[in-house]
Amino acid sequence: MFRTLRPMAATAVALLMLIGAGALSWMVVTSGVLSASPATAETVTAAPEAGAVEVETAVAQPSAVISGGFQVSQPRDPFRPLITEESPIAGQPGTGGTGGTGSGGGFNPAGNTITLQEIRDITGVMRATVIVNGISYDVGVGETFAGSYKVISLSEDKGVFTFGDNAFELTVGQQILK
Repeated sequence: MFRTLRPMAATAVALLMLIGAGALSWMVVTSGVLSASPATAETVTAAPEAGAVEVETAVAQPSAVISGGFQVSQPRDPFRPLITEESPIAGQPGTGGTGGTGSGGGFNPAGNTITLQEIRDITGVMRATVIVNGISYDVGVGETFAGSYKVISLSEDKGVFTFGDNAFELTVGQQILK
């Protein structure tokens, strides 16, 4: 009995392996991994003026395009240092800095200032007073305020909010920059 099952089992395993190899090959071919990438160089031709010579130069374009039209960042040599002796130093005039005075006045954060001023219970419903850029909002759970901010939950001393897809938590009296 076992002598007749072994060849059938071996045949079934071999058939499954062939089907798997065929499916994998099909996925590689149809995904575009083996397809040619777009042109990596384009020719720039200068318009000739009277008495000028026509010049053609090849401008190399980064070939960091993946199948499907997505572009990734340019590859970087991991052995080339990010900061060299020729790199500009922040704060020095003429090198891109502002020529600071050392007082720390150069930091100008961009964003919204959010303060959770208070949370109160009004007949079993939690309400919060939230200040965004100086404007006060009286909000409850599930409400959207100041554009993209939403209240997720409120307790006696803290609240959970979202800004777009990012969740954050504030305690009463806490202020953050978002």
